[in-house]
Amino acid sequence: MYSTYLLVSHGSHDPRPQQALKQLAERLKKRISIRLLPSSPSPVLATATLECSSVPLHQQIQQFAEYTRTLGLNQVEILPLFLLPGVHVKEDIPQEVARAETALKSTVNIKIKPYLGSQLSRLATELTYQITSIPCDVWILLSHGSRRPQGNQPVEELASQLGAIPAYWFTSPSLESQVEALVQTGYQNIGILPYFIFAGETTDAITRLSEQLAEKFPQVKIMIAEPLGVNDALVNLVIDMLTLS
Repeated sequence: MYSTYLLVSHGSHDPRPQQALKQLAERLKKRISIRLLPSSPSPVLATATLECSSVPLHQQIQQFAEYTRTLGLNQVEILPLFLLPGVHVKEDIPQEVARAETALKSTVNIKIKPYLGSQLSRLATELTYQITSIPCDVWILLSHGSRRPQGNQPVEELASQLGAIPAYWFTSPSLESQVEALVQTGYQNIGILPYFIFAGETTDAITRLSEQLAEKFPQVKIMIAEPLGVNDALVNLVIDMLTLS
């Protein structure tokens, strides 16, 4: 039984994440085709967003599933492009899938694969490359943060693997409080590692705050790394998650 694939991201009014998502999808289509056997059908991969779309996610899923049926296939595999097991991953996406399944009347099987951030060891390897290329005394791993119980646990684990200090954009401890604590401890070269997939409004706001903190603590050098972005490591990781059962 062959599947079609649907990448589900958060969505944004900023065009950059959507452009990056489209770029990721195009690279994935090319790479997945290479992995398939000559007798296998061409891969069908599309994208959808949970928010900031004119069509709700369950309708996006339903439309893609109906298209899947026209190809003679009966399974859609959904990969949540999220880094935390928060409300979106654990509640919102399953609810939207359930609504789509109800409308489809079980004509297409919809499978939700593990979310991107569940691959901690692979992500830790990629982030290690980033932090070793920038000389800093200490790193802060800055995540969006989740208010869902245990939602931030992967960040804590990842920060521990990287030897970094965790901080969160929408929950505590905040970036500012962690920087202040490190300055008081005596660190003079502090790196900020944004744990986000794509650049957008939030990463812009992080950059502005880091500049404000640099002005507040002129004796300290504060550097900020790039988010994960669309690169070979991300493409290979997503391919492995899609093509492995």
